[in-house]
Amino acid sequence: MSTPDYRIKTLTLTDTHVQLTLANGMTVSEFISRHIRLAKATPDEREQWQLVDDGHGVVWPALLAPSAEGMLNVHDILWDQRYEQAMATLQAADWKLDRLSQVDQELVALWRMEADINNGGFMQFLCNWGDATCQLALQALRKIDAVHMLDILSRMRGLIDRFEAMPEVVQLNDIYGAMTEAEQEELERLDEAFWEYPDSLSRLGLRFYGA
Repeated sequence: MSTPDYRIKTLTLTDTHVQLTLANGMTVSEFISRHIRLAKATPDEREQWQLVDDGHGVVWPALLAPSAEGMLNVHDILWDQRYEQAMATLQAADWKLDRLSQVDQELVALWRMEADINNGGFMQFLCNWGDATCQLALQALRKIDAVHMLDILSRMRGLIDRFEAMPEVVQLNDIYGAMTEAEQEELERLDEAFWEYPDSLSRLGLRFYGA
């Protein structure tokens, strides 16, 4: 199966959106308000854009020093839309995860993983959604070949294995307080490793699940 060509062919700016036409014919848009510098820029500054990342990213040198992937990247936009589709399906299913297809279950698990670990760390993710969602996220990371993120999440999950047989741990919320100081420090190190994003989940996810 050939990989879709997501390179940007045209870029149009409106008062509210950046609109992109891709090489494969898709059109996608991004709210300008999602990018503070772009939202505050003058019309002339907004027009001074350049493509990077082999046509997948956009930079505005007058607003921010150019980066390799760009201030805006089509992979991130498409991956966010993929997440939004899965979350909309979950809402339509009355928030019952087991009513979704396997693909949508995995996408919801990845969204929850990213949202919660980035916001409050692994324990927030685990306590909010339980081990079943954690296992789905592990399964999805394995499928998309996100080897580094899989290793990090596996090591996070491994830290709680010993608590399954401890009677004093009644709820998931009890686990962090029952950890040794060394375990808490290791979990914090793993959270920080996750925040570094050693794998590009958007690129790997789109390659496996599609846009």
